[in-house]
Amino acid sequence: MKTRIILSICLVLAIIMFVSAKASSWDDARSVAMAGSHTAVARGYNSIGYNPANLALPDRPGTAIQLIGIGSGLTNNAFSIGDYKKYNGAFLSEADKNDILQKIPAEGLEFRGTSAASVLSFSTGPIAVSASAQASGKGIISKDVFEIALFGNKLGETIEIDDADAEGVVHLDVNLAYGRRVKTFDWGELTAGINLKYIRGLAYVEVTEALATATTLPEGINGDGSVIVKSALGGSGYGLDLGAAATYGNNWIFSAGLDNLVSSINWSKETRENAYTYELSSLTTETADEDSSVSSDDVERDIAPFSTSLAPQLNLGASHPLGRFLLAADLKLGLANRAGVTTRPEISLGAEYSGLSFLPLRGGIGIGGVRGTSLGLGAGLRLSSFFIDFAWASSGTLLPGIGRGGAVALSSGLSF
Repeated sequence: MKTRIILSICLVLAIIMFVSAKASSWDDARSVAMAGSHTAVARGYNSIGYNPANLALPDRPGTAIQLIGIGSGLTNNAFSIGDYKKYNGAFLSEADKNDILQKIPAEGLEFRGTSAASVLSFSTGPIAVSASAQASGKGIISKDVFEIALFGNKLGETIEIDDADAEGVVHLDVNLAYGRRVKTFDWGELTAGINLKYIRGLAYVEVTEALATATTLPEGINGDGSVIVKSALGGSGYGLDLGAAATYGNNWIFSAGLDNLVSSINWSKETRENAYTYELSSLTTETADEDSSVSSDDVERDIAPFSTSLAPQLNLGASHPLGRFLLAADLKLGLANRAGVTTRPEISLGAEYSGLSFLPLRGGIGIGGVRGTSLGLGAGLRLSSFFIDFAWASSGTLLPGIGRGGAVALSSGLSF
């Protein structure tokens, strides 16, 4: 393969494993610790990515400055850390092979990565400004690939693989958000908010086609395949988030935000398409190095600029203080199955204990979404106006250390 297609595929894999992003919960350790139950809890600059209407709620901070926010998460839909420890480097029996194959869903093995990195976000009153590096990635490997690898191909049987794909995007966002009180009622207040974002696209990679066939015959394996990768290394665009929030009765908060209601990135720099094709003819272990058994070709061509959008997501949340506890619940729903977002609904419940004012303790559980069943745990340190928060979250389990991935986050700032 040419260097371009190799680098493109490596970029997708790198994004899936080590992406950095904002406009989500991943750079806010308080949110990660509460399993994402943060739509009605986020205040100040953290309202960006949840609901800009929270900027106008009565308990907003006067001024808040983020010093740093970082986080990282990786998950898959099949294998746990325990599976890796059990099978890595081991001799696989027929029962082991069947167990591995049964863990993979019919749609294939899916990897998703997300994380967050932002510095010096700022909010004062109903206005917030945030500049952040963002990325997201996902990839799917067909279940048939694992079946062939584990059990081989039966003589005379033809295997067709056409359900693998991958997508990755990296961009910088500059957000300007504003919240406003709309009306006061006997039962509480109604607020609305908007976030405008300038998007600077850094890199985009998409596997637009991945096809393969293989037939095992007495004389060897016959087959062919192709991989087409579309990529770009620069562009610009815009985005729009909207939201509404309300107070009700004795400190109830209800919040609804729609991220990326409108968005577009026009990729215009180094827009290219790489196509790699191969053909196998009577391939055996003895003829694998012979040109007569394996032929391949790869073509790189410039393509016209193209546009993509960021996946929209609906965030619904409620929160209520109960003694020294703050209780929160969220429902998140992606409106497209894209990198960073899934159409599988996510429900989460979280709590924060402030019995020790300088040491808040947090926890939460989630079901569905990108991480499946998840557990979040975390704590913070409050010293006058300064704070620092830490968090860890599981993926695919409520028990630490045995899930299908995990997330960590650290955030720090000043609040006056």
